[in-house]
Amino acid sequence: MRLERKIAYALAKELKDITQEAKLEALAILTATGDRVAFYAGDKTANSTELSAIGAALVAAARLALERLAFSPINDVMVRGKNGFLILKSIGDFHLVGGTSDIEEFKNAIAVLSNHAPTIADILSYVQIDEEDVVPME
Repeated sequence: MRLERKIAYALAKELKDITQEAKLEALAILTATGDRVAFYAGDKTANSTELSAIGAALVAAARLALERLAFSPINDVMVRGKNGFLILKSIGDFHLVGGTSDIEEFKNAIAVLSNHAPTIADILSYVQIDEEDVVPME
């Protein structure tokens, strides 16, 4: 997804702030359909396209489960693996994704992502998404 220069700079500043406040090994912003807006994976050998699609699928599955249980709307999806943690924060038509292998940093990352989410949502409010890319909310 291409962004206007002003939006790209504002996002870059916010993402830089996040990485300074939380030791995340991966950080991304993606659309509900899995289009990558921004992506950083440090020294991890990660395919950004693949991880963006997987992140969108995880959020879609979680959203559906929450709707069926009447726990909507979705706020966060947290996935725990043997060697790390993934946080997916819903921000409207976009998702903020962070990953870390440190449990203490995971706790901090949740707070940091939550603190920065409103600013990122405001920045992304100026981004046009094609109608065919929007996942309908039921």
